[in-house]
Amino acid sequence: METTLNIDVATMKKITLAAEAKKISRAELIIMLLNQVMDNTNKPYFLGKMVRYQERRVPDEWHRFHIELRPDEYEFFLDLRKLLKMSVSLILAYAVEKYLKCILRKTTDNYLHKNYLMIRESIDGIKCWKLYWGYPPSIKKHLT
Repeated sequence: METTLNIDVATMKKITLAAEAKKISRAELIIMLLNQVMDNTNKPYFLGKMVRYQERRVPDEWHRFHIELRPDEYEFFLDLRKLLKMSVSLILAYAVEKYLKCILRKTTDNYLHKNYLMIRESIDGIKCWKLYWGYPPSIKKHLT
C-alpha cells in the first residue's frame, strides 16, 4: 500500500544518512523506526484528545516522502496513530529523535510485526475488537 509522510528537511537528512550508514533503504529505516515506537508503546493516550500534527512550516522546509508498506504494516501504523493520538509523520519525527541512534548501533534489522490479526468478540452484548501486532503462538486459545 502506498502512503505519503511529511518529513521536515532536517529529519529527512538524518534518515538519509542513517540509511546510507546501515546500507538499507530510507523506507526500510522508517519502518524500523516506527516498529521501535510500537514495541515501546505501553499506554494509549486516546481519551479526550485530538490527533496532534507536526508544527506548521513553510513548504520548503518539508520533504514529501512516498513509501510503500505491506498491508499489515499500514494497519499497524494506523493503530499506532489511534493509540498515540499523533499523525504518523509526527510519530516518525519522534522516533528519529528517540530511537535513531539505537537503531544505528544494532547489527540486525528484524521486523518483529509480520502478521496482523483483528478478532471480534462480544462480551455481554458489547462489541470488542482485539488487535494483534504479530501472530501469537497460542492463537487457538484466543480464537475460542
